Amino acid sequence: MAQYVIGDIHGEIDELEQIIEKINYDSSQDKLIFLGDYIDRGAESYQVYKYIRELDNGKNIFLRGNHEEMMIDAVLNENQINLWYQNGGQKTEASFPNNSELEKAANFFDSLPYYHTDEDYIFVHAGLNPAKTLEEQTKHDLVWIRYQFLEAKSEDFKEKRTIVAGHTPVAEVKFDNNKILLDTGAGKGGILSAIDLETKEVYSTSNNNPIASFLF
Repeated sequence: MAQYVIGDIHGEIDELEQIIEKINYDSSQDKLIFLGDYIDRGAESYQVYKYIRELDNGKNIFLRGNHEEMMIDAVLNENQINLWYQNGGQKTEASFPNNSELEKAANFFDSLPYYHTDEDYIFVHAGLNPAKTLEEQTKHDLVWIRYQFLEAKSEDFKEKRTIVAGHTPVAEVKFDNNKILLDTGAGKGGILSAIDLETKEVYSTSNNNPIASFLF
């Protein structure tokens, strides 16, 4: 059984379909781990939502990202709506056929876990605070942390497993000591990427990332 980890999608259904095709996904054999940020920025968040629901077979893992958090807060709690709109929420809202479907999606996202682990890896949307164990992390850090995580050296981390994260766009998938970074800018003019966790083979929707020169 192959395990594939897929980075931030941000409403790009064509890119998601390309990646699923490139990895030659076999639902009877393979496991998918998504790092969150399915929505916002791109124009087809509803289509992405429907697609991942079809992939929800009880074996695949879907984590929540900060964009799902913003949508949940705006749609279910009617809170911080402007923050969501400023980060691509209006495109997401426009892609949905009605408010009922929007609320259904928000409830689905609100059911998703903040992280997933196995013996060797911690999968999370944004990263970890290096000074804390996994159990000590705040929900905010798990979906929002950036430079404190990125700039920490492997010896700074209380957690010794490799951390697989999205959130911060990178020019290409980065394997950096105790980190694997998988957001290659889909929805922001970049590309979507995935890795085979065992072989570390990288799959991307293009060999060239159009926004590489602007990324970490």
